[in-house]
Amino acid sequence: MLLAGLAGILFAFYVRSQGDWGTGLAWERALMLSLDRSVPAFFDWMMLSLPWLGTNLTLLPIIAAFSLWLWLKKGRPDLAAQLMIVALGSLAMNAALKDLFSRPRPELWPHRGQFAWTSYPSGHAIVGVAVYFTVSRMLHRERGWRWPYVFSAALLAVNLYSRIYLGVHWPTDVIGGVLIGVVWLVAAEAAWVQSRTPSFERNSHPEPSGEGSLASR
Repeated sequence: MLLAGLAGILFAFYVRSQGDWGTGLAWERALMLSLDRSVPAFFDWMMLSLPWLGTNLTLLPIIAAFSLWLWLKKGRPDLAAQLMIVALGSLAMNAALKDLFSRPRPELWPHRGQFAWTSYPSGHAIVGVAVYFTVSRMLHRERGWRWPYVFSAALLAVNLYSRIYLGVHWPTDVIGGVLIGVVWLVAAEAAWVQSRTPSFERNSHPEPSGEGSLASR
């Protein structure tokens, strides 16, 4: 979490050094104003609806229930713990960095959809990268499935674009959120892999030094 949070802090300082943090950089304003928002009703509905699958308000209870199922029904507390740590860490970093930087939301057109707190970083981006791909990695590791990666990437792309389309995030909010999410995803996965290595298990459960041990033989 420290590494991921530091990545988000350094990126925010970089963006602040490039121009007006409060009203967005010039290229951000130009990009957002260039978007074609006269789109079919179905596309607009998708931009409003699918992001609810990338917010902690709805995703965290789902993750909690799924983690409980993994623990109690499947006997996999390791997977349950990994998933909950990733989800709770994503929420904590999002809240902490929003409070730290207090970046105003864009005011280029009226905000729509789901949004809360301040603008930087995008919580949808953090959760979309870290949680979606943690689940995808679990399914690939346990079941050999590859399609969850494709599904996660498609849902993430929609969520990220929707944040700009709905006028609730600057592009650099989204980029910063992706950066934080990637670092958090890699760190959490590396920690899980390390916890499953034989050396970790030996250190956690040292063999007795008595006559029957491998050392005595």
